[in-house]
Amino acid sequence: MTVINEFEEKCSVCGKTSPQPVMMSTSTFGYPDLDLRPSEMKRSSMFAWLHVCPHCGYVASSLENELEVPGEMLKSEEYLTCGGHDFKSKSSKMFYRQHLISKANNDCRSEFFSLLHCAWACDDRDEEFAVEIRKMALKSIDRIDAEDEDEKNNLMLLKADLLRRSVQFDRLISEFKDVIFNDTLYNDIISFQIEKAMEKDCGCYTVEDVLKDTNQETL
Repeated sequence: MTVINEFEEKCSVCGKTSPQPVMMSTSTFGYPDLDLRPSEMKRSSMFAWLHVCPHCGYVASSLENELEVPGEMLKSEEYLTCGGHDFKSKSSKMFYRQHLISKANNDCRSEFFSLLHCAWACDDRDEEFAVEIRKMALKSIDRIDAEDEDEKNNLMLLKADLLRRSVQFDRLISEFKDVIFNDTLYNDIISFQIEKAMEKDCGCYTVEDVLKDTNQETL
């Protein structure tokens, strides 16, 4: 089960305190989505993944972490309006604002995952911006310098799903038709992505869907 408690936290930007959700424990049951979004119950804990200062608007995993860009950024129109995106949910807003801070810090990895999580939050509220946010994430993922082969492969799998979910079917097929991994499951996932792209299917699928599809083909 997921256990979330509230604790008072002092903001490193404005110096004021506020109650913030802290996830003490959580669990997952089932397979993740193809973009690695975890299954329940962890997937419903997104509101606690970041903290938001209600006084100055600073967003961080912990408000005690010092802001590494000028504090004036938090008062900018781009930050306050989330780049003009009229998001419906608080989660969408906080992940987008984290993306802006990460971008200002030239932290491509944090920028990418902030946008990915923002897209997940958009999915939950049927936000019209989900496709646009995924396209933005694709620009960030191409700037990440993978630390090792495992991360490189995981980023490639994420990119394939982002392309399909953002309705870029032809690009997905073109970029991944000749890609071969050493891992059988990874190859099955890419084959599944290409199959769905050829069907013009931009829906959400899980690793379990890939396994079922593969088993059916081998029967």
